[in-house]
Amino acid sequence: MATEGTTSVAESASTATPKRRWRGLLTNRDFMIVWGGFTVSSVGTALSNLAVPILALGLSGSPTMAGLVGAARLAPYLLLNLLAGVFIDRWDRRRVMIVADLGRFAALATIPVAYAFDSLTLAHLAAVAFLEGVGHVFSAVSHLSALSKLVPEGQLASANALNEVADSAAGVGGSALSGALISLARNSTLGAVYSYAVDAVTYLLSGASLLFVRKSFQEDRSIDEQRSVMADLKEGMSFLWRQRLLRLLMVMVTLINFLQAPLNLATIVLATEDLDINAGLIGLILAVVGLGTVGSAFAASWLRERISLRTLALGSVALWAVAAAMMAAAPSIILLAAGILITNLLWPIFAVSLVTYRLSATPDQLQGRVNSAFRTLSFGVEPLGLAIGGALIASQGPRFLFWGAAVGQFAIFLGSVAMWRRKLTPETAAATSPQDA
Repeated sequence: MATEGTTSVAESASTATPKRRWRGLLTNRDFMIVWGGFTVSSVGTALSNLAVPILALGLSGSPTMAGLVGAARLAPYLLLNLLAGVFIDRWDRRRVMIVADLGRFAALATIPVAYAFDSLTLAHLAAVAFLEGVGHVFSAVSHLSALSKLVPEGQLASANALNEVADSAAGVGGSALSGALISLARNSTLGAVYSYAVDAVTYLLSGASLLFVRKSFQEDRSIDEQRSVMADLKEGMSFLWRQRLLRLLMVMVTLINFLQAPLNLATIVLATEDLDINAGLIGLILAVVGLGTVGSAFAASWLRERISLRTLALGSVALWAVAAAMMAAAPSIILLAAGILITNLLWPIFAVSLVTYRLSATPDQLQGRVNSAFRTLSFGVEPLGLAIGGALIASQGPRFLFWGAAVGQFAIFLGSVAMWRRKLTPETAAATSPQDA
């Protein structure tokens, strides 16, 4: 039972005005340093999101091979996420993030070097994509797991929203920068190589910034608390499975990510081949579209406080189905851009609501394992979705893929409505308490 003092703190955190919560975040030195590093590395990620498929297409000329390179970048989510969660709950989370950033810097820097010596191959590109994915797995899970130690619980939604703001703004800047580099270079392949060089520098800056953080990223762990890897894995997965709402959300996100994984590649192919749009212009269009996601991310915590998680989640899935249908039927860049805009606007709102609930429902000693177990399925299916999507684009065309995504997401909406009854709320979803799990 909570003590009177604990209850008082919780109530004050939950009843703090939005203005005070934002002010508290902006004056939180350690959180702002971590947030700044996250923002810089997110710019690099946005650069790669456009550079990877364009460079792979330039080297191979095949959407199937481009899809496989993209799958290599996402494969660590499936192969390493579970183990990463175990060790992140044991190791120093800040040190893990620093090593992950420096490792990605070293890997990505080899791309422009190999290109300069005319020795860049598709296998090299796939290997670097895989290593970048490994670094992202360890860095992202560590960052998520540390968030509840960097800010009070009452500021978690605002902190998640600020992360989404950074991610969205970085997407705008990264896409614009990548589009400019591709447009100004002699050819799109060289422009993508320039994007890799800038991406590498962003990881170096991000890793260096973490050296200035003072707060611990986790509670103290004693050596005798550590058990076997399998025992730790079982504890984290058991907790996640017993939380009925978390379990449903995990299934929803897994299916959605599978369907949406190849949409970026399909957009590039549809725009360049069917609509005859320059690849550099695509990056600039994505940057303009991304401006809307910045506002969406700012509004995410406000919406989280006023609209139920159920409404936000189910409404997002329904609108994603509509957006995919719009892109499938797009006769010009206007309807295609509108579909991209709807898709991007919804993700910050959906992510803030879901991640905030997951972090608040999970004890600190399980954060790494629960976050990684959730992400193993939800992100681990993306390599499969991208590989299958690339093959479908090559054989059936990008519009066929968009129609398939629209139908699939509408089916997810119907299934979720049937399973997510009103009695299944964040307050009643847990089958057991965190201590029992």
